[in-house]
Amino acid sequence: MAPLEIVLEVVSKIRHLRNGETVDSMRRLGIVYPVSYGVSIPQLKEISIDYKGNHSLSLALYEQDIRECKILATMIDDPQQVSGEQIDEWSKHFKNIEIVEQTCSNLFWKADASLSRSIEWCLSDDPLLIKAGLIIAMRKATDPQVKDAAFEAYFDLVENLPNEQEFNYTGYAVGALRQIAYRSENLLAKTHATAIRLAESQSAIKAWIGNQLLFEFD
Repeated sequence: MAPLEIVLEVVSKIRHLRNGETVDSMRRLGIVYPVSYGVSIPQLKEISIDYKGNHSLSLALYEQDIRECKILATMIDDPQQVSGEQIDEWSKHFKNIEIVEQTCSNLFWKADASLSRSIEWCLSDDPLLIKAGLIIAMRKATDPQVKDAAFEAYFDLVENLPNEQEFNYTGYAVGALRQIAYRSENLLAKTHATAIRLAESQSAIKAWIGNQLLFEFD
């Protein structure tokens, strides 16, 4: 079948699993999409099994203004075919934290172009892009094929993140630096030094990040 025909097939499966209560619950949490059927992530993973690696279908699904289609696109795409241009285009749809977490955790971090975007996003003033950048760093740090030097920039990046409370990136920053620290003794030492500086910061946000890291590694 052509991608459009499969999209219609997928949407039919999604609609069959619709859950209005979940949609209402997400809306109360501020997770809003143009169209959402409230299908759970485990259910979407089950649907995705039959379409794994279908890059053209993934592109077609992500074009839909439907929550479940976008999330499924991140589950089935082939990371080796994900270009920097695709990352840039899809990131324009980062409107809530769920789509950020699903897109970055399921797919983006596996793509070759992800670290350069991650650094760029951590330098932005967009809270969702900052979180996306930190998620990619955290997940990419688990890849032994990536050299340690690729993560050196994140110490300064975290120290220079915005101080405004509404950015609410603290847990993501801790997760990224924690995973980077696990890679080697050298990066652990640099994480520890960064944590000390953060803990001494006048910013309550930075101090919290530093103290969380010191609690784990001291």
